[in-house]
This record gives sequence, structure tokens and C-alpha cells, in this order.
Amino acid sequence: MEKTSSPSRKPFRLITFAFALVNILLIVFRSRLEPWGLDTNVLLYGNIFLFLIFLISGWMHFSAAGNKSTLVFMRSMYGGMILKLFGIAIAAFIYIYIARENVNKPALFGFMFLYLLYTFIELRIVLKQTK
Repeated sequence: MEKTSSPSRKPFRLITFAFALVNILLIVFRSRLEPWGLDTNVLLYGNIFLFLIFLISGWMHFSAAGNKSTLVFMRSMYGGMILKLFGIAIAAFIYIYIARENVNKPALFGFMFLYLLYTFIELRIVLKQTK
């Protein structure tokens, strides 16, 4: 009997791979990014936060995908969207409040890029799973 990986864990591999790759790249190229004014620590913490948010959102999507009711799936999609919107907004406001004058704008733009990257990956996975 051949063992196959659980269908609920397989979609998370791509997001986990992206998370690990971004962390490795940020650590390896830290000395090259800091002269440009990019605070890699802020971006690393942002990457961890985004990864956790997208894991929760993905778990919501995949747990609802097995349900026969379309309303359950739509509710999970909107719930994930609201979770990401408020979670990221609150995290950004907390960072801006704490850093005040020392807000690292390149890191915030990098955070926005990572959000788009994770959104693209999540959308690709959800569309592939619903086919």
C-alpha cells in the first residue's frame, strides 16, 4: 500500500516554500539590502505574520471546500479576506505607532509585495483545488 500525503497538507507546501525562500533570501542578502535603507528585521517579522495569516486563511478555505454548500465556501472566502484586511491593517498601525519617526518605508513596501506574493499563491492554490 502506497502512502500519499494528506490532501489537506499538500496545498500548504507552496506557501511554506515561499515563506522559507523569502526568509533565506532576506538573511543571505541582508548586507546588500541594508545600504538601500531596507530594515530586514521588519521584513522578516512581517513575513512571519503574513505566513501565519495566510495559513489561517488557507485552512478556512480548505475546510470549507469539502462542504457541499456554496454559502459555506463563500463565507470562508469573505472571512479570510476580512481576517487578512484587519490583521494586516492592525499590524501596520501597531508598527507605525511603535516606530513613529523611524518607520522604514522600504520595508513597508516590501511587506506589500509579500502580501501580493502570498495572495497570488493562495489564489492559485484555491483555484486549483476547486477544479
